[in-house]
Amino acid sequence: MTPLTIRNDWPIVGWVFGGLWLFGLVVFTWFYARDGGFNQFDPAVEAGVMLLFWMFGMVVAAETVARSCMHLTIEDGRAVLIRTWLWRRRREILAPSSLRDVEIQRGRDSDGDPYYKLVLTTGAGEPLVLSESSTLTFVESRRDAILARL
Repeated sequence: MTPLTIRNDWPIVGWVFGGLWLFGLVVFTWFYARDGGFNQFDPAVEAGVMLLFWMFGMVVAAETVARSCMHLTIEDGRAVLIRTWLWRRRREILAPSSLRDVEIQRGRDSDGDPYYKLVLTTGAGEPLVLSESSTLTFVESRRDAILARL
């Protein structure tokens, strides 16, 4: 039987967005420092705006880098979960019985439309998003495929 592989690479979108945001901040900060400000507002206001953008950038960077990509492979009754962050990777062998606790969480996206996540809660209580989609049947098929392999 061929192995079942489920990937969730959505965190890469956040990594790219966070990286582009910080790159833009570096460029604008360089312009700001080179020209002695933008000379459109009071210097204190301009410095405050730059500071706010940097604070927001650090929060975005911390949030996006903390998320990991998931790669679950089930083969011959054995489940291997590979979690990949921006700078590290961790491989775990999961007990097949732990996959029985996989559940579908229903929520809403930023537009208010239904959004579904296939979540596995680890023994430590950490929720791992194995798959996500705006289509319920897609997430249900992923869950059913996992349960069929156990």
